[in-house]
Amino acid sequence: MDPSTALTIQFTFAKKADGTYSAVLNSPDNENIKNVAADSVSVNDTAVRLQVKPLSGSYSGTMKGVSIEGQWSQQGQNLPLVLTRYEAPRLSKAAIDTLSGTWNGPLTTPIGKLTFVFRFKPDDKGELQGTLSVPEQGPAEFPMSEIAFVDNTLAFKIPRVNGDFTGTYANGGLNGSWKQGAPGFPAKGMPVALKKGEYLPPTYVLKLSNQSYAAVSGTWEGTLNLTSPQGKQVSLPLILRIMTNGAGQYVGFVDSPSQKARDISVTEATFDAGKLVLKLAGIGAEYRADLSGKTLSGQWTQGPVTNALTMTRK
Repeated sequence: MDPSTALTIQFTFAKKADGTYSAVLNSPDNENIKNVAADSVSVNDTAVRLQVKPLSGSYSGTMKGVSIEGQWSQQGQNLPLVLTRYEAPRLSKAAIDTLSGTWNGPLTTPIGKLTFVFRFKPDDKGELQGTLSVPEQGPAEFPMSEIAFVDNTLAFKIPRVNGDFTGTYANGGLNGSWKQGAPGFPAKGMPVALKKGEYLPPTYVLKLSNQSYAAVSGTWEGTLNLTSPQGKQVSLPLILRIMTNGAGQYVGFVDSPSQKARDISVTEATFDAGKLVLKLAGIGAEYRADLSGKTLSGQWTQGPVTNALTMTRK
C-alpha cells in the first residue's frame, strides 16, 4: 500500500455480549485482505481505534454523522481513510425486470465442465433475490448476497461456497467471471456466459448391455471415509442408483444425503468381467469396483484423492 494506490477497505463492526466491539477487515481490491480480524477495537464516545497485527497496521478515526474520518497507519506511513456506513444497493424496477427469471450457461473449471444456473425473482418487499445451482452436482440452490446491478454490470456473492460473480449484461446475455476460493481454482477467475431461459438437463444414457444392467441395477449404499484438509476424519454416506428412466433408458445417479446433494448424474458406466467403472464428470469423480454378490468393493477417486468405498445393494 502506498500513497499513489487507491484501495477500498471494508470494516465490519460487531458488538459483543460484554459491550465491547470486534471488527473484521476486507478489501474487494486485494485478495490478501479477506476476513482479517482486528486484534483490538476501542470505541470511546466518538473516537474509534483498531489494531490489526496481521497487516501490521492500525486505524484511528472520529465518528462524524454517518462516517468515520481518520487515518490508516502501516509501515511508517499515515494514509487518510474515511469510512462510510454501507447500505445495500436497491435495484430499480427496470433492473429487476431485466434480471428476473432463469439464466444458464457453461463454466469450465479445473474439475471439468459444469453448468451454472442463476435464478432471480423479487420477494414480497419487491427486492431481488437470487440463487445459484450447478445441476451436475445436484439440485441444491445456493443463495446470493450483495446483489448489485449498476450500468449493466451485475455482481453478487455466494457465501456458502466462498464465490463471487461479476459480469456485464449486453445483447440479452450475461458475460462475466466466476471466482471461488477453493484449491486449484484460478485466482483471476473463470469465464462464464449465460443466456436467459430454463435449463434442460441432458440425459446421460448408460451404455450397458441388458445382462450388465441386470447385474448392477438397483440401489446401493456405502460410506466414504475421508480426511478433511484440517486432518479431521469425516464419514460421508453415498447412495448409488442405477435404474431406467421414463423412456426406458439406463441411467445412474449418486446422492450424498449429509451434503444435501441429490441426483448427481453418472455420465459413463462400463461393466466387464465383474468390474464396474462409473464416471461422474460433474464432480470430477470416478468409482472402480469389483462385484461379488450384493457387494461392490472398490475405490472412489475425486480430484487427486482416492479412498476405499464398499457399497451394498439394498
